[in-house]
Amino acid sequence: MLAWSLAVSFTLAQGAPAPAPTPEDLIKKIDAAADVKGREKPFEISASLTRLYFSQGRTKDAQVFANEALAAAEPALKFYVEQKKKLGAAPPAPLADAKCEPEKPKESNLANGLEVARRHAQANRTAAAVTCARKALSGVPDVLMMDGNARFLARDYAGARAAYERVASTFDDVPEALYARGALLIDQQPDDLKALEQAKRDLEAFLAAAPNARQGRNARALLERTRAGLGAGGLSKLAPSPAPAPAPMLPALDPATIAAFQNAPKTAEGDARFARLIEDAEEALAKGRYQEALDGFKQVMPFQPENPRLRAGMAWTLVRLGKPMAENVWRVATGSPEALDALGDRLKEKGDGEGAKALWTRLAETVPGYAPRLEGKR
Repeated sequence: MLAWSLAVSFTLAQGAPAPAPTPEDLIKKIDAAADVKGREKPFEISASLTRLYFSQGRTKDAQVFANEALAAAEPALKFYVEQKKKLGAAPPAPLADAKCEPEKPKESNLANGLEVARRHAQANRTAAAVTCARKALSGVPDVLMMDGNARFLARDYAGARAAYERVASTFDDVPEALYARGALLIDQQPDDLKALEQAKRDLEAFLAAAPNARQGRNARALLERTRAGLGAGGLSKLAPSPAPAPAPMLPALDPATIAAFQNAPKTAEGDARFARLIEDAEEALAKGRYQEALDGFKQVMPFQPENPRLRAGMAWTLVRLGKPMAENVWRVATGSPEALDALGDRLKEKGDGEGAKALWTRLAETVPGYAPRLEGKR
């Protein structure tokens, strides 16, 4: 293994001895090594790099490493699908019985597992082959979900949907992909009845498979509204939802990515970068470039979901875009009416006086108790 990949593998895949470098330190070192991208490396290294860059908001770089990881996993994915098809309706072998441990361990767990699975297949032990191949692919759904989320942030909605669909069609035990696909369909095709029907099936299947998942509340609210939209001929024909629950601002994120966001250290450099992203998004909002503004806010949302300024900007942008989730997100943002009020001030300063007045009027109507503080602004 190359020296750099050995260092990365110890740091990312196995855990570095204390004191561990921060993610920003790691990224600086990796960025300085010009031969990292494009150099052949085990799946686990590329997957760890995907997670590292995605957790730090470097989604374009994360996609590069995701593509490398998925290319390395492709033979195992193809083998797994073939063996599942061969197994048919029969159940895979229990993990305890499948004997998936390799005789001579290699540097890549995926390569190890695939080798064992192929030996089972050659001996016509298909159930064991499926079990061992699935174990070998344990990190692949996470990479596919991160790739889908990165594509969503880049407005590559077709690519995001393809990533979620590949997870849903390949793996029976990753219901988060169903939620992600359903939420994306609702967001992008709110009046396409065929898309809404598919979203309904996805949400129903997700809730059946994972009734206690963290996305359960949103999934049930989305499912109820989707059913109503199907009856009405489209979501735009429904009255605004009275439910106060916040709608998802991103498709479902995989557990490893959520943990990476939550554990990412707070640094002055990172905070400054997020502040600039919010300022740029507000500038686009004031100039009427609403999709650009939304894309900017989405880059910050996973890292600062409780930021009132971010919530205000996201909510008003969704209102201006007429998105189905706008009402719910606006209600969440009104928990900090001062932030919405301040956004109006910034919009006016940037030349969007009409938008500022519209925002203040809506705020006064939504939060009557705050209306006296808006006198003279509307």
